[in-house]
Amino acid sequence: MKKLVMMVVAVSLIWVGAALAGADAGNVAGEVTKVEGEMVTIKQADGTAKTVHIDPKGTKKEGEIKIGAQVTADVTSSGHANWIKETKAASGAKDDHMGTMQKDEPMGTMKK
Repeated sequence: MKKLVMMVVAVSLIWVGAALAGADAGNVAGEVTKVEGEMVTIKQADGTAKTVHIDPKGTKKEGEIKIGAQVTADVTSSGHANWIKETKAASGAKDDHMGTMQKDEPMGTMKK
């Protein structure tokens, strides 16, 4: 019985340690405020800044990662980005399949 209790305690401690180690991992989204070598600092919506490592060979990059760009990154607990991509603001998004129509134009007058 004593061995069983010790095993349960040991497994619990390992599980808690693994959970705490990965607590800082996940997606990071916000505005790029600094690019220095392989390090990119992202200011998140809550005002906190997260610096992530962008490996030139291992990190998948989409878009232009530069100061002022809006980005989302998948970051490990050690601060390495698995991928980072530039995101466009919803108000500036353009769908090439949709045209534009003025407020008072009748239906069927949409222009590309």
